[in-house]
Amino acid sequence: MAVRRDEARARYDGSAETDANVLLRHHQRREHAGAARPRRVFRYVPYVIAQDATAEPEYEARCVSGDETECGAESGVRSDPAAVEEWQRRHTQETRHLRYRRSFGDYSVLEPLEEVPL
Repeated sequence: MAVRRDEARARYDGSAETDANVLLRHHQRREHAGAARPRRVFRYVPYVIAQDATAEPEYEARCVSGDETECGAESGVRSDPAAVEEWQRRHTQETRHLRYRRSFGDYSVLEPLEEVPL
């Protein structure tokens, strides 16, 4: 079966290669079960996704006003949403543009809901 897989691989026949892999895996489980490593059992651990308090969130806005093309002016990344809103107000005063695409980015961590035994 390994030879069959190698020949399929040499012909660039992905389907035949996959078939040979499946047959080889079945053979190994059926005929060589004692030599195989024991299966591992993983326990499900419930997690909650939380904002990473050690990293600052990021806010930014881009002006998308315009008929044919977007203005494209950007606020740049700021650590405070109020600073982005103030940039939008100033840009609107200067250009009369009213439409913006705002982005928010942060980091998250997965925290287990219960103590995980080792």
